[in-house]
Amino acid sequence: MVRRFGLRPVIAIGILICGCGIILASFATSLWQLYLTQGVLYGVGAGMALFTSVTVPVQWFDTKRGLAAGITVAGSGLGGACLAPLNRLMITQLGHRWALRIMGISVIVVVLSVLYCVRTRIPLGRRGGAILDVSHFKDRGFAVIYFMGMFVTFGYLVPVFLLPKFVTDMGMDPSIGATLVGLFAGVNAVSRIGLGLIADKLGPLNILILSTMFTGLSCFLFWLNAKGLTMTIIFVIIYGINAGGFNSLFPVVAADLMGLEKLTAAVGLLYSGNLFASALVTASGGAYTWAIVFAGIAPIIGAALLVPIRYGINPRIFVKV
Repeated sequence: MVRRFGLRPVIAIGILICGCGIILASFATSLWQLYLTQGVLYGVGAGMALFTSVTVPVQWFDTKRGLAAGITVAGSGLGGACLAPLNRLMITQLGHRWALRIMGISVIVVVLSVLYCVRTRIPLGRRGGAILDVSHFKDRGFAVIYFMGMFVTFGYLVPVFLLPKFVTDMGMDPSIGATLVGLFAGVNAVSRIGLGLIADKLGPLNILILSTMFTGLSCFLFWLNAKGLTMTIIFVIIYGINAGGFNSLFPVVAADLMGLEKLTAAVGLLYSGNLFASALVTASGGAYTWAIVFAGIAPIIGAALLVPIRYGINPRIFVKV
Protein backbone atom coordinates (compact mmCIF):
# COMPACT_ATOMS: atom_id res chain seq x y z
CA MET A 1 0.00 0.00 0.00
CA VAL A 2 2.88 2.38 0.74
CA ARG A 3 4.32 1.80 -2.71
CA ARG A 4 0.92 2.32 -4.33
CA PHE A 5 -0.42 5.29 -2.35
CA GLY A 6 2.59 6.81 -0.58
CA LEU A 7 3.78 6.76 3.03
CA ARG A 8 1.85 9.67 4.55
CA PRO A 9 -1.57 8.76 3.11
CA VAL A 10 -1.25 5.22 4.45
CA ILE A 11 -0.25 6.45 7.92
CA ALA A 12 -3.03 9.06 7.93
CA ILE A 13 -5.72 6.57 6.90
CA GLY A 14 -4.36 4.03 9.35
CA ILE A 15 -4.41 6.39 12.32
CA LEU A 16 -7.94 7.55 11.47
CA ILE A 17 -9.11 3.93 11.39
CA CYS A 18 -7.22 3.25 14.61
CA GLY A 19 -8.66 6.25 16.46
CA CYS A 20 -12.18 5.65 15.17
CA GLY A 21 -11.95 2.04 16.28
CA ILE A 22 -11.20 3.16 19.84
CA ILE A 23 -13.96 5.79 19.80
CA LEU A 24 -16.55 3.40 18.36
CA ALA A 25 -15.61 0.86 21.03
CA SER A 26 -16.95 3.30 23.62
CA PHE A 27 -20.44 2.79 22.19
CA ALA A 28 -20.23 -1.01 22.18
CA THR A 29 -22.98 -2.84 24.01
CA SER A 30 -21.96 -6.42 23.20
CA LEU A 31 -18.77 -8.45 22.90
CA TRP A 32 -18.87 -8.83 19.11
CA GLN A 33 -18.95 -5.04 18.75
CA LEU A 34 -15.76 -4.78 20.83
CA TYR A 35 -14.11 -7.42 18.64
CA LEU A 36 -15.04 -5.42 15.55
CA THR A 37 -14.05 -1.96 16.86
CA GLN A 38 -11.22 -2.25 19.38
CA GLY A 39 -10.10 -5.52 17.84
CA VAL A 40 -10.34 -5.44 14.04
CA LEU A 41 -10.53 -1.69 13.33
CA TYR A 42 -7.89 -0.73 15.86
CA GLY A 43 -5.60 -3.58 14.77
CA VAL A 44 -5.83 -2.75 11.06
CA GLY A 45 -5.33 0.96 11.67
CA ALA A 46 -2.43 0.52 14.08
CA GLY A 47 -0.75 -1.88 11.67
CA MET A 48 -1.02 0.60 8.80
CA ALA A 49 0.30 3.50 10.88
CA LEU A 50 2.99 1.82 12.97
CA PHE A 51 4.56 -0.74 10.71
CA THR A 52 4.85 1.64 7.76
CA SER A 53 6.64 4.26 9.85
CA VAL A 54 8.92 2.07 11.98
CA THR A 55 11.46 1.56 9.17
CA VAL A 56 11.77 5.25 8.31
CA PRO A 57 14.56 6.10 10.81
CA VAL A 58 16.95 3.44 9.48
CA GLN A 59 16.73 5.06 6.04
CA TRP A 60 18.23 8.31 7.32
CA PHE A 61 21.21 6.89 9.22
CA ASP A 62 24.13 5.06 7.66
CA THR A 63 25.73 4.80 11.11
CA LYS A 64 24.11 4.81 14.56
CA ARG A 65 21.08 3.03 13.12
CA GLY A 66 20.54 1.08 16.31
CA LEU A 67 20.42 4.21 18.44
CA ALA A 68 18.17 6.02 15.95
CA ALA A 69 15.71 3.13 15.79
CA GLY A 70 15.86 2.70 19.56
CA ILE A 71 15.00 6.34 20.26
CA THR A 72 12.16 6.19 17.74
CA VAL A 73 10.45 3.09 19.07
CA ALA A 74 11.10 4.10 22.69
CA GLY A 75 8.16 6.46 22.31
CA SER A 76 5.69 3.59 22.29
CA GLY A 77 7.27 2.17 25.43
CA LEU A 78 7.12 5.50 27.24
CA GLY A 79 3.55 5.90 26.05
CA GLY A 80 2.67 2.53 27.53
CA ALA A 81 4.35 3.41 30.82
CA CYS A 82 2.28 6.59 31.09
CA LEU A 83 -0.98 5.33 29.63
CA ALA A 84 -1.38 2.16 31.72
CA PRO A 85 -1.97 4.03 35.02
CA LEU A 86 -3.59 7.00 33.22
CA ASN A 87 -6.15 4.77 31.55
CA ARG A 88 -7.00 3.13 34.85
CA LEU A 89 -7.43 6.58 36.43
CA MET A 90 -9.71 7.76 33.61
CA ILE A 91 -11.78 4.59 33.83
CA THR A 92 -12.16 5.07 37.58
CA GLN A 93 -13.01 8.78 37.37
CA LEU A 94 -14.87 9.05 34.05
CA GLY A 95 -15.93 5.53 33.18
CA HIS A 96 -14.58 3.29 30.44
CA ARG A 97 -16.65 4.89 27.67
CA TRP A 98 -15.23 8.38 28.10
CA ALA A 99 -11.76 6.94 28.66
CA LEU A 100 -11.96 5.27 25.24
CA ARG A 101 -13.26 8.44 23.56
CA ILE A 102 -10.49 10.58 25.02
CA MET A 103 -7.84 8.05 23.97
CA GLY A 104 -9.22 7.74 20.45
CA ILE A 105 -9.33 11.49 19.88
CA SER A 106 -5.85 11.91 21.38
CA VAL A 107 -4.38 9.27 19.07
CA ILE A 108 -5.77 10.98 15.97
CA VAL A 109 -4.77 14.52 17.00
CA VAL A 110 -1.23 13.66 18.12
CA VAL A 111 -0.25 11.52 15.13
CA LEU A 112 -1.78 13.76 12.45
CA SER A 113 -0.08 16.81 14.00
CA VAL A 114 3.39 15.30 13.47
CA LEU A 115 2.72 13.45 10.22
CA TYR A 116 4.41 16.14 8.12
CA CYS A 117 7.73 15.26 9.76
CA VAL A 118 7.63 11.68 8.43
CA ARG A 119 9.58 11.45 5.18
CA THR A 120 11.25 8.61 3.31
CA ARG A 121 14.78 8.81 2.00
CA ILE A 122 14.66 5.75 -0.23
CA PRO A 123 12.41 5.97 -3.33
CA LEU A 124 9.33 3.80 -3.05
CA GLY A 125 9.79 2.49 -6.55
CA ARG A 126 7.14 2.18 -9.20
CA ARG A 127 3.65 3.07 -8.01
CA GLY A 128 1.02 0.41 -8.54
CA GLY A 129 1.54 -3.32 -8.79
CA ALA A 130 0.39 -5.94 -6.32
CA ILE A 131 -0.31 -4.74 -2.79
CA LEU A 132 0.90 -8.08 -1.39
CA ASP A 133 4.03 -9.20 -3.25
CA VAL A 134 4.93 -12.67 -1.98
CA SER A 135 7.94 -12.81 -4.29
CA HIS A 136 9.92 -11.28 -1.41
CA PHE A 137 10.03 -14.75 0.14
CA LYS A 138 12.53 -15.71 -2.56
CA ASP A 139 15.00 -13.53 -0.67
CA ARG A 140 16.56 -15.74 2.03
CA GLY A 141 17.22 -12.78 4.31
CA PHE A 142 13.59 -11.68 4.11
CA ALA A 143 12.24 -15.18 4.77
CA VAL A 144 14.42 -15.67 7.85
CA ILE A 145 13.69 -12.27 9.40
CA TYR A 146 9.97 -12.71 8.61
CA PHE A 147 9.63 -16.00 10.47
CA MET A 148 11.93 -14.79 13.23
CA GLY A 149 9.62 -11.82 13.81
CA MET A 150 6.57 -14.07 13.75
CA PHE A 151 7.94 -16.47 16.37
CA VAL A 152 9.17 -13.70 18.66
CA THR A 153 5.78 -11.98 18.57
CA PHE A 154 4.07 -15.26 19.46
CA GLY A 155 5.76 -15.06 22.85
CA TYR A 156 6.30 -11.31 23.19
CA LEU A 157 2.65 -10.47 23.83
CA VAL A 158 1.90 -13.19 26.36
CA PRO A 159 3.19 -11.40 29.51
CA VAL A 160 1.50 -8.15 28.46
CA PHE A 161 -1.87 -9.89 28.20
CA LEU A 162 -1.53 -12.20 31.21
CA LEU A 163 0.29 -10.13 33.86
CA PRO A 164 -2.81 -8.26 35.13
CA LYS A 165 -4.78 -11.50 35.60
CA PHE A 166 -1.67 -13.31 36.87
CA VAL A 167 -1.26 -10.95 39.84
CA THR A 168 -4.97 -10.79 40.65
CA ASP A 169 -5.10 -14.59 40.73
CA MET A 170 -2.35 -14.40 43.37
CA GLY A 171 -4.71 -12.30 45.48
CA MET A 172 -3.31 -8.85 44.67
CA ASP A 173 -5.17 -5.66 43.81
CA PRO A 174 -5.92 -5.19 40.07
CA SER A 175 -4.09 -1.84 40.17
CA ILE A 176 -0.83 -3.74 40.74
CA GLY A 177 -1.32 -5.47 37.40
CA ALA A 178 -1.70 -2.12 35.63
CA THR A 179 1.40 -0.85 37.45
CA LEU A 180 3.43 -3.87 36.33
CA VAL A 181 2.38 -3.35 32.71
CA GLY A 182 3.46 0.28 33.06
CA LEU A 183 6.77 -0.84 34.61
CA PHE A 184 7.36 -3.23 31.72
CA ALA A 185 6.66 -0.48 29.19
CA GLY A 186 8.98 1.98 30.95
CA VAL A 187 11.87 -0.48 31.30
CA ASN A 188 11.29 -1.60 27.74
CA ALA A 189 11.48 1.99 26.46
CA VAL A 190 14.82 2.65 28.15
CA SER A 191 16.10 -0.72 26.95
CA ARG A 192 15.26 0.08 23.33
CA ILE A 193 17.58 3.06 23.43
CA GLY A 194 20.27 1.27 25.44
CA LEU A 195 20.36 -1.87 23.31
CA GLY A 196 20.29 0.25 20.17
CA LEU A 197 23.39 2.07 21.41
CA ILE A 198 25.11 -1.20 22.32
CA ALA A 199 24.19 -2.65 18.92
CA ASP A 200 26.02 0.18 17.18
CA LYS A 201 29.16 -0.91 19.07
CA LEU A 202 28.84 -4.70 18.95
CA GLY A 203 26.62 -5.29 15.92
CA PRO A 204 22.81 -5.28 15.62
CA LEU A 205 22.52 -8.93 14.60
CA ASN A 206 24.62 -10.06 17.57
CA ILE A 207 22.57 -8.06 20.06
CA LEU A 208 19.24 -9.04 18.49
CA ILE A 209 20.09 -12.74 18.83
CA LEU A 210 21.32 -12.40 22.43
CA SER A 211 18.52 -10.16 23.68
CA THR A 212 15.86 -12.32 22.05
CA MET A 213 17.39 -15.47 23.52
CA PHE A 214 17.42 -13.97 27.02
CA THR A 215 13.85 -12.76 26.55
CA GLY A 216 12.77 -16.38 26.29
CA LEU A 217 15.06 -17.63 29.05
CA SER A 218 13.73 -15.04 31.51
CA CYS A 219 10.28 -16.64 31.26
CA PHE A 220 11.70 -19.99 32.41
CA LEU A 221 14.09 -18.62 35.03
CA PHE A 222 11.87 -16.01 36.67
CA TRP A 223 8.22 -15.99 35.59
CA LEU A 224 7.78 -19.74 35.89
CA ASN A 225 9.10 -19.51 39.48
CA ALA A 226 7.17 -16.37 40.45
CA LYS A 227 5.01 -17.12 43.49
CA GLY A 228 4.81 -13.57 44.80
CA LEU A 229 5.19 -9.92 43.87
CA THR A 230 8.98 -9.69 44.29
CA MET A 231 9.85 -12.39 41.76
CA THR A 232 7.18 -11.07 39.41
CA ILE A 233 8.75 -7.60 39.50
CA ILE A 234 12.20 -9.10 38.84
CA PHE A 235 10.78 -10.95 35.85
CA VAL A 236 9.08 -7.82 34.48
CA ILE A 237 12.33 -5.84 34.69
CA ILE A 238 14.58 -8.50 33.13
CA TYR A 239 12.03 -9.41 30.48
CA GLY A 240 11.45 -5.74 29.66
CA ILE A 241 15.17 -5.08 29.29
CA ASN A 242 15.75 -7.93 26.86
CA ALA A 243 12.49 -7.60 24.92
CA GLY A 244 13.45 -4.05 23.98
CA GLY A 245 16.05 -5.45 21.60
CA PHE A 246 13.41 -6.87 19.28
CA ASN A 247 11.56 -3.56 19.03
CA SER A 248 14.60 -1.45 18.20
CA LEU A 249 16.79 -3.87 16.25
CA PHE A 250 14.29 -5.84 14.14
CA PRO A 251 14.01 -3.10 11.46
CA VAL A 252 17.77 -2.46 11.60
CA VAL A 253 18.67 -6.11 11.01
CA ALA A 254 15.97 -6.39 8.35
CA ALA A 255 17.51 -3.42 6.52
CA ASP A 256 20.99 -4.98 6.77
CA LEU A 257 19.85 -8.38 5.49
CA MET A 258 17.51 -7.17 2.75
CA GLY A 259 18.79 -3.74 1.78
CA LEU A 260 16.87 -0.51 2.29
CA GLU A 261 15.09 -0.51 -1.07
CA LYS A 262 13.67 -4.01 -0.56
CA LEU A 263 12.75 -3.21 3.03
CA THR A 264 10.77 -0.14 1.99
CA ALA A 265 8.83 -2.15 -0.57
CA ALA A 266 8.23 -5.19 1.63
CA VAL A 267 7.57 -3.62 5.03
CA GLY A 268 3.85 -4.50 5.10
CA LEU A 269 4.42 -8.15 4.29
CA LEU A 270 7.39 -8.30 6.68
CA TYR A 271 5.29 -7.28 9.68
CA SER A 272 2.23 -9.33 8.72
CA GLY A 273 3.81 -12.30 10.48
CA ASN A 274 3.74 -10.29 13.71
CA LEU A 275 0.05 -9.49 13.23
CA PHE A 276 -0.73 -13.15 12.56
CA ALA A 277 1.07 -14.11 15.76
CA SER A 278 -0.70 -11.40 17.74
CA ALA A 279 -4.09 -12.67 16.63
CA LEU A 280 -3.31 -16.23 17.72
CA VAL A 281 -1.94 -15.15 21.11
CA THR A 282 -4.99 -12.98 21.74
CA ALA A 283 -7.26 -15.95 21.07
CA SER A 284 -5.22 -18.39 23.17
CA GLY A 285 -5.84 -19.35 26.77
CA GLY A 286 -5.07 -22.10 29.25
CA ALA A 287 -3.03 -22.66 32.39
CA TYR A 288 -0.27 -20.21 33.27
CA THR A 289 2.45 -22.86 33.21
CA TRP A 290 1.90 -23.72 29.57
CA ALA A 291 1.40 -20.07 28.63
CA ILE A 292 4.74 -19.21 30.26
CA VAL A 293 6.48 -22.12 28.52
CA PHE A 294 4.97 -20.96 25.24
CA ALA A 295 6.17 -17.39 25.89
CA GLY A 296 9.67 -18.67 26.57
CA ILE A 297 10.07 -21.11 23.71
CA ALA A 298 8.79 -18.80 20.95
CA PRO A 299 11.53 -16.12 21.16
CA ILE A 300 14.22 -18.77 21.64
CA ILE A 301 13.15 -20.35 18.34
CA GLY A 302 13.13 -16.89 16.75
CA ALA A 303 16.69 -16.23 17.93
CA ALA A 304 17.83 -19.66 16.75
CA LEU A 305 16.60 -18.90 13.22
CA LEU A 306 19.09 -16.03 13.00
CA VAL A 307 22.11 -18.04 14.15
CA PRO A 308 22.86 -19.67 10.74
CA ILE A 309 22.58 -16.25 9.09
CA ARG A 310 24.98 -14.80 11.68
CA TYR A 311 27.61 -17.48 11.17
CA GLY A 312 27.14 -17.37 7.43
CA ILE A 313 28.14 -13.71 7.50
CA ASN A 314 31.13 -14.30 9.81
CA PRO A 315 31.80 -17.52 11.77
CA ARG A 316 33.96 -15.72 14.34
CA ILE A 317 32.08 -15.11 17.59
CA PHE A 318 33.59 -11.84 18.78
CA VAL A 319 33.04 -9.85 15.60
CA LYS A 320 30.66 -6.94 15.02
CA VAL A 321 27.82 -8.16 12.80
